[in-house]
Amino acid sequence: MEVTRTIKAGEKGSLRFLKQWGHQLVAVRYRKDHRQQRVLTTIEIIVDERPLHQSPINQTSFLAHRDKQAVAVHIDYEELELRQLVKQQGARWSRAGKLWVMTYGKAVELGLGARIIKDGVGRCTDLDTSIVLAGM
Repeated sequence: MEVTRTIKAGEKGSLRFLKQWGHQLVAVRYRKDHRQQRVLTTIEIIVDERPLHQSPINQTSFLAHRDKQAVAVHIDYEELELRQLVKQQGARWSRAGKLWVMTYGKAVELGLGARIIKDGVGRCTDLDTSIVLAGM
């Protein structure tokens, strides 16, 4: 079908539909159906209305924020090279939690994403994570 004409609500040609649909009417369209040799009149109406809720944070800023969040990572005592690597990258050891604390972005960058302990930072009561994050 081919749209031959679109008329906005309130313009000449839409008045009879405006009387019927009122403020719900958005537009009137005339279409040609060449197969059936007919002219069709269609209307666009508003069927639902609600407030627009825009997300206060987009995906890019969410990911940037997430990368700066403190996470706790488990590294075994015997993994000396890995412990040294995370220490060089600014991670801090928590005696209370027995975990290494660093940013999420740094943990993923070092390939330690699978070692992140959910809610592990909460167990690291002996560290001020804001100081840890500032050093990274």
